[in-house]
Amino acid sequence: MQIVYNWHITEHCNYSCNYCFAKWNKAAEICSNKERVDKILEELSKKDIISKRIGENITRVRINFAGGEPLILDRSIFDKTVMCAKKLSFETSLITNGFLLEFHPEIFKYLDMIGISIDSFDENVCKNIGRCSGKNYLSEEKLSKLVKKIKLNNPIAKIKFNTVVSKNNYSSNIIEQLQAYKPDRIKILRQFPFKGEKGITDEQFEQFLSINGKFIEKKNVVIEDKNDITQSYLMIDPQGRFFQNGNENFYTYSQPIFEVGLEHALSQIHFNKEKFMSRYGQGGV
Repeated sequence: MQIVYNWHITEHCNYSCNYCFAKWNKAAEICSNKERVDKILEELSKKDIISKRIGENITRVRINFAGGEPLILDRSIFDKTVMCAKKLSFETSLITNGFLLEFHPEIFKYLDMIGISIDSFDENVCKNIGRCSGKNYLSEEKLSKLVKKIKLNNPIAKIKFNTVVSKNNYSSNIIEQLQAYKPDRIKILRQFPFKGEKGITDEQFEQFLSINGKFIEKKNVVIEDKNDITQSYLMIDPQGRFFQNGNENFYTYSQPIFEVGLEHALSQIHFNKEKFMSRYGQGGV
């Protein structure tokens, strides 16, 4: 069985999505501290500890680097962290908004999966969400070039798309458009209410699912409603702490993993084992 740790390695981002949950008020980040990063990787590699925690035999561990936007970091920080993870036999993946991806083709060969977050190909919708940098956004033309570049540089890397359904795009047929790229995985996430952002209504979410109908019935699509997202991930913040959702106003945290170790840090957070097992039993997406 595979386990996945979602490491939000930085809060910094070139986008300003209005539904973003990865906010820590620009707290001190440890990504530039090699000793602490190495210690976290060493702890996360201990399969016996997480196996004991969930009562299953973990044979594979993947680190999913997220943000913020990981590619906004200096290459000497991010690229070396990914390469170090590979040397420790981790599977690695990246979640990116795609804007900077074309400038980092050298990192492709160290990634087993590349996930691109994209909610719309409509320029106005992207601007309303904040999914843009100035006047630039990830257009369909640019995404097409990125997918080709990924396949050219690493033909065996899996390609994944993440789409957050919000008030800005619930009436779109984005999944039909994304399926044209033949991705290995498409994840549809309902906007999670957090810190004043209320998310969307049941009717709006159902409208999105209905519009995209036959294109979400394919085996490569995963749908996550609010209940599916709650306490079903193992997430690490930029300070090296496990954090967990479940409350619409705040997160709960462990002590830093590099200080107390994996076993003790895991004991300080709560997660729903049934949801957790369901997720990772299906491949840890």
